[in-house]
Amino acid sequence: MAMGVPRTIVLFLFGAVFCLTESQAQQCYSFQHIYFGPFDLSAVKFRNISCPHGCSEAVLSLDTGYRATVTVVQKGCWTGPPTGQMLSDDRALPPDYSVVRGCTTDLCNADLMTHDTIPNLSPAPNPPTLSGMECYACLGIHPEDCTPEKSRRVQCHQDQSVCFQGNGQMTVGNFSVPVYIRTCHRPSCTIKGTSSPWTNIDLQGSCCEGQLCNRDSVTQSFTTTSAAATPSQAPHSMALLLMVPLLAGPSS
Repeated sequence: MAMGVPRTIVLFLFGAVFCLTESQAQQCYSFQHIYFGPFDLSAVKFRNISCPHGCSEAVLSLDTGYRATVTVVQKGCWTGPPTGQMLSDDRALPPDYSVVRGCTTDLCNADLMTHDTIPNLSPAPNPPTLSGMECYACLGIHPEDCTPEKSRRVQCHQDQSVCFQGNGQMTVGNFSVPVYIRTCHRPSCTIKGTSSPWTNIDLQGSCCEGQLCNRDSVTQSFTTTSAAATPSQAPHSMALLLMVPLLAGPSS
């Protein structure tokens, strides 16, 4: 009988902790998709899931700068660190953008719903001048999406006087998408891809001089040198994270 009392207390405390944990769980939308143009989720019926630490949503978009884009949209549970900064670099090429949002109330991960929530990554040059260089431009998730035969020929903007070809990955959480790209670039050929504690757009590639010179294989391994590329430096998230209060408790 004496042994039964502490055991009862332990079971009671375990039950109380379990109930408290369950009461703090949130219902969140679950969704994951790759888009090759503008996305609109207004008509999508999301699956609901239970998340112990809150909800999250993320959008990663990579662009040639010439109206070809790959965008990854993900909604689900928050599993990352509670804080972390995403910085912007408006001059990074190829242009990309990432935004991550976390929240702690039921079905709160429904803010990033259309392509209008991210900036235009293919703006017209201002002033409207061209460099005189012509390059192949393409972007896809399979090598065959980016053969020279399937690529567009584009007139390069302003200071973009060399051609670029490369490959890499777009990653959000544990979901990763391969990407293959051809486009125009600046003579410096500096490659910067978005990164943060939650997301990463990692590219490698090389530049060449001459009209339509970027027709080599995009599946090759590119040698990264100081003149050709720099490490990821977390550009292109103009929204500084909304994650800071995520694990501090539900919002009022």
